[in-house]
Amino acid sequence: MEIIRVDENLIDETSAFAQDTFINYYNDLIGNAQAVYMADLFLSKDAIKELIDKGAIFKIVKEDDKIIGFFEYQKEDNRVFLSKLYAAESRRGMGLGRIMFEDVVNYAKENSLDSIYLTVNKGNTPSYNIYLHLGFKVIDAVVNDIGNGYVMDDYIMEYKVNGS
Repeated sequence: MEIIRVDENLIDETSAFAQDTFINYYNDLIGNAQAVYMADLFLSKDAIKELIDKGAIFKIVKEDDKIIGFFEYQKEDNRVFLSKLYAAESRRGMGLGRIMFEDVVNYAKENSLDSIYLTVNKGNTPSYNIYLHLGFKVIDAVVNDIGNGYVMDDYIMEYKVNGS
């Protein structure tokens, strides 16, 4: 298993995997139309390229030359925003999420950042529970209009890097 930082050469493969994985995960939670809309908005080739161009760190996890997970994060002031963390359906519940999360924690520590924060859909109980298990705490809630008549109704969760 290897964690690889996405560059121009990996954007097409990453986008295809990321969109399929996202739609598969969110289809039942938010409905297919919104899942497809959000996958195109946030995980298209252009969206990934723009994130990378703006300094985001986008990584994939490969095993046997096949992508099995992806995650994306970026430094914001004295903390890290963990925007995406997804495992292939066949790899969920097997510790891959923790491996990806540890990569983010290491980045935060290497850069002397205080915390990692993320947003999680209020109806996404499996991910919410995983984040609680990892040590995240709910610090706020937010509803963001993402266009096309859709909103993201999320908890904002935070993980203190040094446990403070």
